[in-house]
Amino acid sequence: MTSTFVSFRLYTKDLSRSLARTASRPEVARDAKYYQDNIGKVTSVDQLLKDRRLFSIAMKAHGLDDMTFATAFMRKVLLSDLSDPKSFANRLADKRFVDFARDYNFTTTGDVRANLAYVQDDHQLDDTAGLYSEHRIKQGVTAAAEAQYYQTKIPTLSSVDDLIADPRLFASALTSVGLDPSIASESLVRQVLTSDLADPDSVANQLTDARYRDLAAAFSFNADGSIATPGGAQTASQLDRTVYLNYVSSGNGATPAAAAYNTSYYTNAIGGVTSVDDLIDNDRLFAYALTAYGIDPATASKPMLRQVLTSDLSDPASYANSIADARYRTLAAAFNFGADGSVVGADGAQSHDQRDATLTGYLSKYDDVAEAADSSATRLYRGRINVLASVDELLKDGALYSYALTAFGLDPAREVKSTIRQVLVSDLSDPTSFANAKRDPRYRELAAAFNFGTDGKALQARRAQTESDEIATVRLYGTRISSSASETAAAKTEGIYYHNAIAAVRSLDDLLSDKRVVAYITKAFALDAKTSKDTLRKILTSDPMDKSSFAGRKGQPAGYREMAAAFNFASDGKLKRVPAQPAQSRTGGLQVADGFVRQILESDAGADNEGVRLALYFQRKAPSITSPFGILADKALLKVVRTTLGLPESMSQADLDLQAKMITKRLDVADFQDPKKVDKFLARFAAMYDVANAATPGSSPALTLLGVK
Repeated sequence: MTSTFVSFRLYTKDLSRSLARTASRPEVARDAKYYQDNIGKVTSVDQLLKDRRLFSIAMKAHGLDDMTFATAFMRKVLLSDLSDPKSFANRLADKRFVDFARDYNFTTTGDVRANLAYVQDDHQLDDTAGLYSEHRIKQGVTAAAEAQYYQTKIPTLSSVDDLIADPRLFASALTSVGLDPSIASESLVRQVLTSDLADPDSVANQLTDARYRDLAAAFSFNADGSIATPGGAQTASQLDRTVYLNYVSSGNGATPAAAAYNTSYYTNAIGGVTSVDDLIDNDRLFAYALTAYGIDPATASKPMLRQVLTSDLSDPASYANSIADARYRTLAAAFNFGADGSVVGADGAQSHDQRDATLTGYLSKYDDVAEAADSSATRLYRGRINVLASVDELLKDGALYSYALTAFGLDPAREVKSTIRQVLVSDLSDPTSFANAKRDPRYRELAAAFNFGTDGKALQARRAQTESDEIATVRLYGTRISSSASETAAAKTEGIYYHNAIAAVRSLDDLLSDKRVVAYITKAFALDAKTSKDTLRKILTSDPMDKSSFAGRKGQPAGYREMAAAFNFASDGKLKRVPAQPAQSRTGGLQVADGFVRQILESDAGADNEGVRLALYFQRKAPSITSPFGILADKALLKVVRTTLGLPESMSQADLDLQAKMITKRLDVADFQDPKKVDKFLARFAAMYDVANAATPGSSPALTLLGVK
């Protein structure tokens, strides 16, 4: 009989050719095709178990063909919650059962764990909520730019027509008094601005809408439209108030830009306060002070607050001291008003320290109400967005529609819903789609944040990896490192980064531009760390099931096909939508296909020489061995190690920790990550096996250990 070493070498000299030869056998090819054609039709555990041919192929691929009869047992395996250490599969000593269950997407009730259609997936939802949380800051920046433009240009005007002719000035002026510049009549506005408010018959006074009188009062134009005062179209106070009101009326009153503007005003104006009434009668100063001390200006009572501000805090019976709410005493202590309302002392209404404390308080509280409202809106959005099933439901829900558009910098009040609908149902992979044809990138960003088909119904998301493939990649990465604490900790850090980064990938270019992600996947799939981006691009755009593709063709490293199967890129590098309801991911299907052929190859080898099958099995499992306990948990692996190292069978009666020490004294399991060292180890095994089994060629311990009768 040919020696174990020679036979093993014949199989592994060109393993890919050996596998291809096995795969090309008619009965093997028929079974492989049957599996590929039918696994996608499976919708439950019971359906898989009832298709005896399909189930047998799956079991064979995992080396469990001796358990094909045990459908009730395997049903429990497939229904196991693998995240629960106490689940049925996790409690089994043979980890092949866990691997089997992990290759399928079944729930604990036996249904397929579907990739459901969602209006937004978790990443899209997080992105939208993140953008919404920043909307006031962004709006404030825009508002500040408009304010700066307004302050610069107003002094240069020579007539009312100059104001009306400038769209930005015109919009700011009308917005400040609450009028919509997009529907306002320019001729009417001109008549209002040139009205004499002292004349009851003037146009402004004849209009029932008081906002027009407020607009006229904010400017100084003559009846002929010329500038009425030497100071320009607006006095300094008129200009300042217009800018302030524009922040408020445009919904930007709680932005950092508005806060800075209000703080500047307060700092300059508080020194001019000579009595409590000066403060109370100035709405801007008063609102600033109340906000600084956590009191809502909108609901505050001025008479009540006057009593607070004129209280003697050294008198326990004073009004401020009689109120349980300590905020009012803090407010009273921030000002220097006597019982008659006049300023007491040489520091004015506020000392330097009192003023600074007020400024600090305001800057920490000015957006509390707005932030609370934003948080409430976000909770509502998160809770309801994926209850929707179509774009039309989104358009009809005012709160969700407004939230979504605001997040992407679009004004819900100004956008036409029919236009937004066309944006949301656009296919961004089509350069001529409606969203892509729009010049404003915000529309494309909005479309990318939702998963609507051209019919308006929710679809599965476009993702670089399915959840199961991502988990498999992270698990695979873990097999490429040692069990040292430092490498384990580093792998955890990289795994967290990978999880966050892969969810954000929106194209192959995104992935390839992230060096940490590239390093992670090349290590996970056992590729050379120096693999070029061009090669990775070819791999990731290959169809792993197509033998003529770059990753699938004969002679390529196994990691190429595995990597191609684990990702979801089209041939042009764009993301594809994840399958709607796969009983098995593409990676899982590939593993079954490869495993099935490999198991047949090993069975064929075992029919001639049991030692060869053991060696082939060890070669296949070696990369997953990360500790001596992984060897001890697998009888076939242990047989190879014990034979190679000359360890007695009686060692199995010793404590597990002692057995592990016996193994680690003789070998370094980290060597099994190096194919050359594995090859050398198996050469030694082959020699030792032939010596040990020379007298008993008819026995078959390998078949027993591998679960084959």
